[in-house]
Amino acid sequence: MQPPIPLTRDLVLIGGGHCHALVLLMWGMKPLPGVRLTLINPDPSAAYSGMLPGHVAGHYPRAALQIDLVRLARHAGARLILGRAEAIDRAARRVIVPGRAAIAYDIASIDIGITSAMPAIPGFAEHAVPAKPLDAFADRWQRFCEAATGSARRVAVIGGGVAGVELALAAAHRLGEGARVTVIEAETPLAALGRGAAAALLAHARRLGVTVTGNARVAAVEAGAVILADGRRIAADFILGAAATFPAPWLTGTGLALDQGFVRVDPCLRSIS
Repeated sequence: MQPPIPLTRDLVLIGGGHCHALVLLMWGMKPLPGVRLTLINPDPSAAYSGMLPGHVAGHYPRAALQIDLVRLARHAGARLILGRAEAIDRAARRVIVPGRAAIAYDIASIDIGITSAMPAIPGFAEHAVPAKPLDAFADRWQRFCEAATGSARRVAVIGGGVAGVELALAAAHRLGEGARVTVIEAETPLAALGRGAAAALLAHARRLGVTVTGNARVAAVEAGAVILADGRRIAADFILGAAATFPAPWLTGTGLALDQGFVRVDPCLRSIS
């Protein structure tokens, strides 16, 4: 019987995103001898964003969205550290997690997701919900649906891209007849799609009673309404932000090459730094 190969290298996965969940799954099937695998994530589970529209529409319960990171880490023989990484000391090759000792790495991988919060819009933080981070949004949406009755079923989605329109359609399906769902887009709705695809999706929105408003810039958000730059007021009981994509701010302190705050990578998704 051969003695076990000692652990001489540390591979640290920062964030429990989909890619890292798959790494854990595959690692359990074929681990790399001599390498200790560590996952750092704030929570013991992570929501799968691919199922979010289905959850919003009511097809999946909230619990079905969750990826069990504890179970995956056990399967992979990996350490799971519950905490939020807030810095990387590249010179010392350490990941900084407040409240615990720094975590050494030989190779580190970042999969921490984004936020769609819009801090530049007055009142957004107090009265609206960003679509990401997904866990917080899914929890707020579930509470809203459980309490929504009668006329209190008005939803405004800030952002008329594919994601925003898809979430609006899902919300209309969930809330049913009589609900008022409005998509607010600062420029042309569904601009990333071809003309035919955009027309088909907008036609489907009309069939569901979803109003898609283009060239409408949001000036502010207040309790119960979105205020547009031209003075119009769109009443809403649930205001969702799906127009922004922001990286984690702590990445700016890593010294890694960034593009608009996101890590710049080569064709193999390796940092170019």
